[in-house]
Amino acid sequence: MKKFASIDIGSNTVRLLILESQGQGDFREIDSVRRITRLGQGMDTKKRLDPGPMENTLAVLEEFRRTCSNYGEIPIRAVATSAVREAENREDFIQKARERARIDIEIIPWEEEAQLTLKGVFWKIPHQNRNILTFDIGGGSTEFILSKGDRVIGKAGTALGTVRLTEKFISRHPVPHEDYENLTRHIQSELAWVQKSLSAFRPEIAIGTAGTVTTLAALDHNIYPYDPLKVHSLSLPIENIQKIQDDLKVRSLAERLQLKPLEPGREDLIIAGNAIVLETLHAFGCPSLLVSEYSLREGIILKALEAS
Repeated sequence: MKKFASIDIGSNTVRLLILESQGQGDFREIDSVRRITRLGQGMDTKKRLDPGPMENTLAVLEEFRRTCSNYGEIPIRAVATSAVREAENREDFIQKARERARIDIEIIPWEEEAQLTLKGVFWKIPHQNRNILTFDIGGGSTEFILSKGDRVIGKAGTALGTVRLTEKFISRHPVPHEDYENLTRHIQSELAWVQKSLSAFRPEIAIGTAGTVTTLAALDHNIYPYDPLKVHSLSLPIENIQKIQDDLKVRSLAERLQLKPLEPGREDLIIAGNAIVLETLHAFGCPSLLVSEYSLREGIILKALEAS
């Protein structure tokens, strides 16, 4: 049976997945790890990867290489998204990853990122040929996909990332009213053209993926320790998401961390992430959010295994 590893190097989180092919399109997860490194910190203004987050990410890649080695010499596909795409010193980062972790990193365009994300989402969520809006919230960007079942009708990439928006709009915690108003106005402005671009039909369902969305699900259902099987496929009414957001906004960072389902390292970013969720649901007229635990890293590996 073939094993294959994927590494998703995001602007906030680095994720490793190892799957094993059991034949006839059936795959079994044998390892999964994620680490928050905040690689995209400061990218909106500096356009460079900061030395500290870059070093943290390289150390995680070395860790992931060791983890993969436990399963033999398995093929690894590592992809980098928004932060590395935009960084002026991306070649330095790629070279160091090759030298230190023996991992070759591929920078993928947002269009491919969106397509692979959709493949990962529909691995475990039946699409049943429904009209679907899928969105993937990252640290540096959010991609939106309108599809009829798994047939893509339209895609839109934005700079609505949790790290980027937090640095730009949120000055302190608890979040001042003016900060939050400026944040939501900016998100609404960006979503206006997204909605126009993806206006072929109104989606029946909105599917969200990545850390903000899974954290929301864990908070809403008080899931701790984190259990991906319990989080996946949960449906979150927009009223519940708003209630969580209202509670988090008035808390300090330390007070947010008292909520056990909230992953450390996400306590400052969760406000911007939740705002993207709420404004997206409002813009597309969706009353609830379906949560997907699976996304880009699954799409990467599924595509590679299908082609092998």
